[in-house]
Amino acid sequence: MRVKVFYENWLAKMILFGNYTTIMFFGFILTKLKELSETTIRHERIHQKQFFECMEIAAIPSVLLAFYVSAWWLLLIPLFYYILYLAEWFVSFVYHLFTDNIIGSGKVNANAYRASAFEMEAKLNQDNPNYLKERKWGAWFRYYGKI
Repeated sequence: MRVKVFYENWLAKMILFGNYTTIMFFGFILTKLKELSETTIRHERIHQKQFFECMEIAAIPSVLLAFYVSAWWLLLIPLFYYILYLAEWFVSFVYHLFTDNIIGSGKVNANAYRASAFEMEAKLNQDNPNYLKERKWGAWFRYYGKI
């Protein structure tokens, strides 16, 4: 299945910094580059799957809260992936802030980024051309607790 990738995207050029060239943004794959490898596309497609699974997880509580409290809770549905991602990164960042001088290279942000369950699943499986067909729903859960 071919996936739509937005090459040389203006939004990607605005929001990506450093060596980052490609992002899965609210289900869309945006890149600053003219072309991507199959490995990179697979990595971002794994993130797409994670994003839509997070939307499914957030849907019922969000709809109930919207019905009984406020419609603003519906924003939780598309934002849940990013909330989890940020919370995970923050916890990992604090952990690496205190341990990297002892166990690692001292690159706290890079280590916190790599320790994300979402990133671990994508990175460890991006080279497997069959992974997206074989992948079970919520596969990223099994990476929690691993650093």
